[in-house]
Order: sequence, then structure tokens, then C-alpha cells
Amino acid sequence: MHKPIRWIALALALAVVAPRASAADRVKTFAGKQSSGQLTEMSATKVVLEVGSAKREFPVNEIESVQFDAEPNPLSQARIAVRGGRYADALAMLARIEPGDVKRPEIAKDVQFYKALAAARLALAGGGSIAEAGKMMFAFERSNSDSFHYLEACETLGDLLAALGRFGDAESYYDKLAQAPWPDYKMRAGVLVGRALVSQKKFDQAAARFDDVLKINAGGDEADAQKAAASLGKASALGGLGQTDEAVKLVDDVIAKANPENEELLARAYNVLGNCQNAAGKKKEARLAFLHVDLLYSRNAQLHAEALANLASLWDDLGKPDRAAQARNLLKEKYPNSVWAKP
Repeated sequence: MHKPIRWIALALALAVVAPRASAADRVKTFAGKQSSGQLTEMSATKVVLEVGSAKREFPVNEIESVQFDAEPNPLSQARIAVRGGRYADALAMLARIEPGDVKRPEIAKDVQFYKALAAARLALAGGGSIAEAGKMMFAFERSNSDSFHYLEACETLGDLLAALGRFGDAESYYDKLAQAPWPDYKMRAGVLVGRALVSQKKFDQAAARFDDVLKINAGGDEADAQKAAASLGKASALGGLGQTDEAVKLVDDVIAKANPENEELLARAYNVLGNCQNAAGKKKEARLAFLHVDLLYSRNAQLHAEALANLASLWDDLGKPDRAAQARNLLKEKYPNSVWAKP
């Protein structure tokens, strides 16, 4: 009877004095590799982990996520929700975090960033206030220039400012991406500035920006993605200049080469195609392009809202007022705060 009790007591004593397996910060790259260690340095362009006696440096353009030792579970869940496009869920998870749950300043910064990011993406999708989301992201950007989230914060601020029609301010934030040391970020900055110029109907300047992106000699998946985006951007600019045949050829080439699972690229491509066909007076062809987005590639809320707004107008032009009303009602129901839902 006494022997098991003595063994239990001994086991408990050993558990007290034995060193606990050390927890760690973790970096996951887009390539799917994970590394664990102690975070020793962070900046806008890199994260450094101490792994054993060595230090490993991770460029920000290769990082998918950073998970911190002792972070609250709702933060981990919120990151996953943001990556899955579930922004309202992410905000609900982050709201469950109490101040006492945050043990490190790095964690506090991450909570602040993901709250701002989820609010921004929800607002851009027509589900919240763009101005309020902008205030949140600006507060993060202003005080966290040393965060590995900084460049993404700048891009998001640019998107929010562009949505408000403040294109000059948007471009100043996009240009911060161009200061990063990687070609794919410089390309991304060029694409974003080009889109802002298209929105201002500065088509010649936009086409030049997109050409600059296409001239950059860079390889890899992200560089290829930016080249496809630049081709679509150039097509938008050419369509605005009335060169619709050349624009359609560019879009058709992007669609032919696109991965069928890249729904965001295809949605953008069919929206550009629809705009070009519409500019050429080909209403039925334009309608078909926008229907591709509505029926097949509607997961991206911003692009779907754009397609619905165009469909509503085209259905009216084609003498189908009932279908036009359906498109408008769906737009207002799903994306009530979208710029595309405004009269």
C-alpha cells in the first residue's frame, strides 16, 4: 500500500526539479518550413531567431507567420481566420483577449496589427467603416516601423486611402514597399501605384508604371504573380485609352496561363475583360465576363462587388431590368459599405 504512494511522491518531486521543455517562438515560411527558437531581433525587413547557438535570419518576404511563445490561443486562431478570409471571426477571436493574457510586447503588437488588418479587409470588402479601419492601421504603422508587419501595414493603408479617393496619399504608402530590398516588393508597389493611376483615369502614366514592372528581371512565384497583375493593369490602362483589342489580347493571355485554382487572379482578369469589352461597346461580351466572376470566382468580396455593380448596369443596358435589380439587391445585401454599392 505504501510503496505506490512513495513512487508517486518521488515522481512528483522529480517533476518539480526537472527542467521544463523550453517553449519557443516559431517562424513559418511560405515554402512550408518551420523553425523554432528565441526571437532576438525584428525589423520591417527581417526576423531573427536564435536556434541553439546559432542565429537564423528570415526575410519578411519569405515569412507566412510568426507565432510567439506564451501568446494567447485566440491570437493563433485569429491568424488562421485572417489567412482564410474570415475577418469578422478574427475580430471576434481577438476581442476575447484580455490585457492580462498578453505577456510580451511583441504579442501586444501582433494583436494590434491583426485587429487593424481584419478591420481593414472587412471594410474594403464592404463590411465595415474604411475610415475607422484606417485609424486603427495608421495607429499601428505610426508606432511600429520596427515590426515585420510594417510593409503590409503600409500596403493596407494605401488600399484604404485609395478606397477613400485619396490617391496621392495612397501612392506615398505604396512607394514604401518599393524601398524594400526585394524585386517582388518593388513590382508589387508598381502594380499598386498603377492601379491607383487607372482609378484616376491617368491611363498613360498607369501604362508606363505597369511597363516598368514588366521590365523587372525577377523569377519566382511572387514575381510571376506580379507580372500577371501588371499585364492586367496594363490592359485596364489600354482599355481606358481606347486600345481595347490589344487590351483583350493581354487579358486572354493571362487567363490562358492562369492556374485554375487562382480565383483572385481570374476574378480580376474577368473584371478587366468585362471593362474592356464594355468600353468597346460589346455589352453582351462584357456581361459574360462579369458573370464569370459572379458565378465562378466570387470569393474575393471586392472583386465580386465590382462585378455585381457592372452587371446591374449592363442588365439595364440590355433591357433586363429584373436581372439588374437582382444584381443591385445582392450587391447591397452582401457588401452594403462597398464603394461599388454607392449610388
